[in-house]
Amino acid sequence: MYQLRNRHGETGTVQPRIERFYNISDEWWFAIRRGPDQGPYPTRAASRKALIEYINDQIAFEKRMQQDYVQLNYQHY
Repeated sequence: MYQLRNRHGETGTVQPRIERFYNISDEWWFAIRRGPDQGPYPTRAASRKALIEYINDQIAFEKRMQQDYVQLNYQHY
């Protein structure tokens, strides 16, 4: 049986975790923390690919926000 363990850097009680991918009526979805679940997709593989694209888009967005923040602060000096 699978035993939950703390992630790297975590201590204390192990928090319950949910499966990120799930299917309803042969349609696949994935759960995210910031917003509604994403889907439907025809297969789990398609859902996984969409999740990777979603994460890459979020990383790119965060980088743009940081660059804009630095640029705006630099302009004030």
